[in-house]
Amino acid sequence: MAQPFPFANPKYGYTVTRSPKMNVLSFGDGFQQRLTKGLNQNPVSLNLRFDLSQTESNTAITFLNARITDGESFTFTIPNENVNKNFTCTNYNTSIPFLNRVILSCTFQEVFEP
Repeated sequence: MAQPFPFANPKYGYTVTRSPKMNVLSFGDGFQQRLTKGLNQNPVSLNLRFDLSQTESNTAITFLNARITDGESFTFTIPNENVNKNFTCTNYNTSIPFLNRVILSCTFQEVFEP
């Protein structure tokens, strides 16, 4: 069972990208036929920013590093969707705007697992 990401409220301004997987067949007369690829055709990619304390940032980074080490996905609820989905974190970085505050920017990519 995938563990939940420890923080649920990203800063506003996050980006949700959906990338449908389709084959498009184009014919000479301008006609097109579109077919979806596979079972899970519309994965979600999230670009998120979290405004955290230094302690919270350490917790989040430890969690993400553990998922890299064990190769497991984690669950996260996309704001305004109320559905837990499985994700992996493809990259993350931190910036420190002032003492004891950290901005954690990360990209979550939806994965499909049994």
